Amino acid sequence: MPICNLDDERIKKLNEFQEKYNLDFSNLELLNQAFIHSSYVRENNMEISDCYEKLEFFGDAVLKLAMSDFLYNHYTTLAEGELTKLRAEIVSDKHIFEYAKQLNFEDLIVLGRNEKKQGGAKKESILACAFEALLGAIFIEYKDDGYKKAKDFLQENFIDDIYSIDKNISKFNPKAMLQEYTQGIDKKLPEYVLIKEEGAAHKKTFYVEVKYNDKVIGKGEDKSIKKAEQNAAYAALKSLKIVEED
Repeated sequence: MPICNLDDERIKKLNEFQEKYNLDFSNLELLNQAFIHSSYVRENNMEISDCYEKLEFFGDAVLKLAMSDFLYNHYTTLAEGELTKLRAEIVSDKHIFEYAKQLNFEDLIVLGRNEKKQGGAKKESILACAFEALLGAIFIEYKDDGYKKAKDFLQENFIDDIYSIDKNISKFNPKAMLQEYTQGIDKKLPEYVLIKEEGAAHKKTFYVEVKYNDKVIGKGEDKSIKKAEQNAAYAALKSLKIVEED
């Protein structure tokens, strides 16, 4: 049984989507499957494998690999933990949902009657999963070039969004971001200076300045020296306009 009967109207809609986003599926049923929700499959007595779930499983791995590739090469000074946190943010459902909305998935998703009545075409979980399924379909369709095509698709359509999320790296490790910035200018490192301590021994507050080329570019304070340094680095990033003001 064909997956969601590909009548002329559906074919036209899928082809318009392909043309708009530089895709060229020879197997149109594979592209179509990326938008078929399990509720439609169940209501029509189809095999569960006919919905997007298996493609979603594949696409999830493709998305994480593509983002790992990007972050590994873009943030060379970050440790594994920081890279993991940032990747988790970028590939979270809330962000993938926004990507799917930008691609007008609401007009493409195929739902069962009950799910449609419940507003399934606007649900974060459904659209996010369909987005991953699309990446899985792209990977399969383009065979040996599948990974490159999927990565190019992400960068061509969402690079501004990804860079916007990247700015939040300061929340994870502002010292690493500041170091990357200064090294990019003249290979010099920021210098962190403890300028004073206040309070009893068991509840001290530490005050730190961060200097670059002998100029104070940020100040921070906290109950731990490490956190005070991070706060100073974050203040420096804001003063240098690398991140936006809170």
